[in-house]
Amino acid sequence: MAMVNNKTQCFKCNREKITYPCKGCSKEFCFTDLSEHKQILNEELHHITNGYNEFKQTINERKQNPQNHSLIEQINQWERNSIGKIIQKAQEYREILIKLSETCINDTEMKFNDLSDQIKEIQKENEFNEINLNYLRNELTEITEELNNPLKISIKEDSQSFINEISIISSKIMDKHGFLYVSDREKNEVRQWKMGEYNNEGIVVAGGNGRGIKLNQFHCPTFIFVDEDQSVCVSDCNNNRVMKWRKDAKEGIIVAGGNYQGRNLNQLCLPTGIIVDDLGQIYVADSGNHRVMRWCEGKKEGEIIVGGNDEGNRSNQLNLPYGLSFDDEGNLYVADERNHRIQKFEIIL
Repeated sequence: MAMVNNKTQCFKCNREKITYPCKGCSKEFCFTDLSEHKQILNEELHHITNGYNEFKQTINERKQNPQNHSLIEQINQWERNSIGKIIQKAQEYREILIKLSETCINDTEMKFNDLSDQIKEIQKENEFNEINLNYLRNELTEITEELNNPLKISIKEDSQSFINEISIISSKIMDKHGFLYVSDREKNEVRQWKMGEYNNEGIVVAGGNGRGIKLNQFHCPTFIFVDEDQSVCVSDCNNNRVMKWRKDAKEGIIVAGGNYQGRNLNQLCLPTGIIVDDLGQIYVADSGNHRVMRWCEGKKEGEIIVGGNDEGNRSNQLNLPYGLSFDDEGNLYVADERNHRIQKFEIIL
């Protein structure tokens, strides 16, 4: 009677042996190679753990020393450059004022000397009356005022600053035409840039009308998404809404939220990351509600796609979701900020 052959080929040594499956990689290994495979996995886990520990150490260091942020040095350099310009301009204006003052004093001194000669002449001849005295008195008063308050010298402040202003930039994205879009939460605007165009200053394509709740305003714009038609979707964080500005539009339209801060399906709470799929559906990281919402343009309500089960670290929970991204297969990736992880979700359209 023939023995049953229960041997299969080992993935590692390619020999026919009794093998054991690895559920992670779905490969078959003989006993010896399975042990080595587990050892490799343990080493990889150890490497990942070290990476997590190093990251935790970095976070703690940055929390303890926020002044060490790389952008702080840029601000410090801007401060030094600005102070240098102020000192230089102030010195230039001092020198100009000194020269003007010297000229003014010389002119006044000449008038004084002439007046002094007239007084000496009157005293010498001893011939004067009230008219002469009033004349001398008025002349002395006039040259005194001219010396103390020169009418030809004044200070005028220009409304346009010679110091380059800086702002805090929260998000930027580039479209297929090579245009760079930057959201500026300090100026409450989104600018479009292209190298060598717009005098390297960019043009405002959304907002730029101060902070507010009107359709042509933002209150802390953060993330941006630009579609094929160069329409710009912006998460208007502190207004708890997502705005869409079509190309060359003077104001935007609300495509998500905009019904005050809240947890209802028609509300958002501090939205951040946004992305639009091929069907035009808008996905919003509803950070304050620890969920990801999907909105169809024109609809009054959105639907919860991920999370919405209170904040937490379980697989069906989020804790301050921030950034969103799709891969080529349509899977959604969520940067789960306070859980220090990125979660992948298969989305049902």
